[in-house]
Amino acid sequence: LGVGEAIGQVLDSPDGDKLREMYTKWDSFRTTVELVEMVLAKSEPSIAKHYDDMLVHDPKAQELGEIVRETHAATEKAVLDLANHTELGENNHLLSLVLQVRNPYVDCLNVLQAETLQRLREREDESVLKDALLTTITGIANGMGNTG
Repeated sequence: LGVGEAIGQVLDSPDGDKLREMYTKWDSFRTTVELVEMVLAKSEPSIAKHYDDMLVHDPKAQELGEIVRETHAATEKAVLDLANHTELGENNHLLSLVLQVRNPYVDCLNVLQAETLQRLREREDESVLKDALLTTITGIANGMGNTG
């Protein structure tokens, strides 16, 4: 966090063209920005919001979640602007394919996990729910571990 704000500020300044030139000509800088782009592409703010909506009741914690998602969106916008991309990971064909395969499965597991956690909070002694939670944890970990 902070990368998007820094990139955005420089792009909006008189040094914006210098930053674009650095991205184009400096391999190490471009690689760093591409790593940030990859992390953004792998993350799912909508899933984080779903967890917040289902499980977070403290208004301050919900506010923090919203701030993080807004920061994510601003970072995404700045990185796409700098890289002259229209979508995250568009220059990484393999990553795009892997995420297209992974996301439908991992996203479903995340939804199931949030539902299971909510039910466990209501009935802590349910061994079936505990088993379901462990299954979702394992599935999400495996899905994320294979793609980062």
